[in-house]
Amino acid sequence: MRRGFLLGQEVASLIAVSPSKLQPFLPPGYAIIPASALGVGDLNQGIVGITVYRGIGALIDRIPSVADSHVAIMVSIVVAEPAEAVGAGLSIPGAFHFYILAIYTNDPLYAAHLGEADLPVELVRKILYQRPMDDATGVGDMSANIPSKGSPFMTVTSGFGYALATGALNAVFWYNGHHGKMALHFAQPYRIGNAISQIYTKPASPLEALLKDGGSGPCLSDPETGYSCVTAPALNLRYDQGSDGTLLLIE
Repeated sequence: MRRGFLLGQEVASLIAVSPSKLQPFLPPGYAIIPASALGVGDLNQGIVGITVYRGIGALIDRIPSVADSHVAIMVSIVVAEPAEAVGAGLSIPGAFHFYILAIYTNDPLYAAHLGEADLPVELVRKILYQRPMDDATGVGDMSANIPSKGSPFMTVTSGFGYALATGALNAVFWYNGHHGKMALHFAQPYRIGNAISQIYTKPASPLEALLKDGGSGPCLSDPETGYSCVTAPALNLRYDQGSDGTLLLIE
């Protein structure tokens, strides 16, 4: 499967949590990266990444998406480069590697392709994505409400601007499914800046249990839903030349 866009925008929240919470989700062969390696926590913590991506002009295997605004949210664990990356051509200097816990999207075509590959994807047609952020400067806010059946949550992020970065951002998302080991690789020129996120999770949900006591600390619960909140540093990304993603079966 290939996924392409004319324009892409993304916020990546990095929540430092105890490795004891993360290890049960990782199959053999994946190693947790210390949060201190990315400057978002200490040596005795790992990282949960929540990436909220919006793509304009989506093509899935050259088929135009029916979604006017393609949104894909991934919850994952930041990991070291797996051994299989070398043979798969994914041992890329500076690349970020993640192990997928959950994927949410409003795009039926994208959800169908990922589901056929046995990835943990959920089609959530009523994702509410709002971005009053100024795209020219990267200053402003972005919010996403994910009314998932299993673990509903919301993110609110404030971006502080971005600048053009050199080279391309490479991110590889790994998953061990019934069909074998999968790798979802994205590569794109990018602009990047700092941001800060508030992540709101439903009490007693799996995601709340994972993020509780993590990040930079708690924030006030949402007054309307009662969702609990943690604050975390984030990255504000824009892909002016679009983005390209490829799903690979490794073994």
